[in-house]
Amino acid sequence: MASEKPTMILLSKSDMSKEQISALSDSEAWKFIYSIRAVKVKDTRLQVCFTGFGASKKQELISFANANTFKVVSSVTKKLDFLCGGENAGPKKIEKSEAQGVQFLNEKQFIQLIETGEVPNAT
Repeated sequence: MASEKPTMILLSKSDMSKEQISALSDSEAWKFIYSIRAVKVKDTRLQVCFTGFGASKKQELISFANANTFKVVSSVTKKLDFLCGGENAGPKKIEKSEAQGVQFLNEKQFIQLIETGEVPNAT
C-alpha cells in the first residue's frame, strides 16, 4: 500500500482512484509519479549574446532577436551560436567566444542573418 505522500501526489496528478493507488507499493507509486513528471523540453533556438551596445540599442536588438526566435543570453556560454558586438564590445567576451568557435557578427550582419537566413561571411 502506498504511503500518504505518494498517495496525495497521485490523487492530485493522476486520474487514479484511491483504490488503485492503495493497490500500489510505495516503490510502484514513486515510479509512476516520476514517469508522469513533465519532461523538460530542450531549448533548441539559436543563441545570441549582445555586447558593446548602448542600453537602448541593445534592448532594440534583444527585442528583434526574441521576435525572430533567438534565445538571448547575457554571457558567452558553450551553447552560444553568435556574439553580436558593437563599437564598445568587450575584449574578454570576444576572446572567449573566438576560443569556443562562436561566430562574431556586427549589428548589420546580425540583421542580415535574420532577414535572409544566411550566415554572413566574416569581414
